Amino acid sequence: METNVNANSNNNSKPQQQVEDENKKKRNGPKRRKVAHACVYCRRSHMTCDDGRPCQRCIKRNIGHLCHDEPKPSQLANQAAAAAISFSAPLHASEKRTSHQFQQHQQQQQQQQALILQGQTDQMQQPSLQHEGMSAVSMYGFNDHLTNLPVTPLTFASEHMGNEFTVISDFLESLGGEQQNMAPDQALPVNTTEKFFITAANPSDGTNEDRLTQVINAKFEAGFLKPYNYVNGYSRLQKYMDSNMSNISRQRILNVMGTFRPAFRSVAQFLTDIDLVLVEEAFERLLLDYDRVFSSMGIPACLWRRTGEIYKGNKEFAALVNVPLEMLRDGRLCIYELMAEESAVNYWEKYGNIAFDAGQKAVLTSCLLKNPDPECQSVISCCFSFTIRRDKYNIPSVIVGNFLPVSL
Repeated sequence: METNVNANSNNNSKPQQQVEDENKKKRNGPKRRKVAHACVYCRRSHMTCDDGRPCQRCIKRNIGHLCHDEPKPSQLANQAAAAAISFSAPLHASEKRTSHQFQQHQQQQQQQQALILQGQTDQMQQPSLQHEGMSAVSMYGFNDHLTNLPVTPLTFASEHMGNEFTVISDFLESLGGEQQNMAPDQALPVNTTEKFFITAANPSDGTNEDRLTQVINAKFEAGFLKPYNYVNGYSRLQKYMDSNMSNISRQRILNVMGTFRPAFRSVAQFLTDIDLVLVEEAFERLLLDYDRVFSSMGIPACLWRRTGEIYKGNKEFAALVNVPLEMLRDGRLCIYELMAEESAVNYWEKYGNIAFDAGQKAVLTSCLLKNPDPECQSVISCCFSFTIRRDKYNIPSVIVGNFLPVSL
């Protein structure tokens, strides 16, 4: 009797354990359905996608407008076949043809389709040959439109640095005529903008500095970041010299540019555009640092670029030259516009002597400041010192000046 009871109890316990195991295996919520074809961004990230377009993952990453499917190889083949048929001669339903003519027409369609597919393959396999061919056409003048485009110095890795060096060279040759911005707008590939949004939304693994570098490079390739164009600064200096300085003063400034021109060329010819973008990032950080410094000091001070455009000044300097503080920002005024003619020439001469000398960075001299209004003839005598801040390539990026008024 006891044996039968134990057997019955074991038989009753097995169904209960199976029921408990089945309850544990059940999923909470609806079962996730596998998607046959993921979008291009979920597919690249190896993440789960859904049937919606845009999918929920792309919507959460704020790139829903870019969500799409990659075309299948069969779709590409159908598109190529449709393109081949569209290029062939149209057939009229009312036209009667013999069987021999119909076969010839089919052979022509197949030959045209094969030529189109072969041409697409050649374009994918030989991009360098096409580039070399275009270079040869531009070099030997076979295309008049290409030969009329402006040509920048080929010795420079960056077009912006080449333009700045060209303007300095033009200064030495002639002062007649206005310098133009010779930087042409280059057409960017369509996928660079898409690449920037993908990189910004989902950067690869690594440190924060590595991720920031990836985002900056992608933003630069998309055309959203550009180096500062110093050509406009030299053009502004030329206009000011033509209308406000004598020939002797202009010649003295030209002599200064002739002294640092070779040193500038030796450094600038190896810089690329991305290097100049990083230099601009360092310049913006300097502006933030000096914003705190200028607000805590009581001496009139301002800072400007190597071409003279003032980008920051404190309220003491604004009161000294009698201009609004807002005018001492974003290059609205130049430092030489606030100096008397002899003082401006003296500044350029002393700046040129130490511009590319890493062993010197500060100069103590004197100057006469004035209001930029031509009708104002009063000047202020000051003890003037300026310090040159150079970037990591030893090119002057910021000049910081302090002015102490001296009573006559």
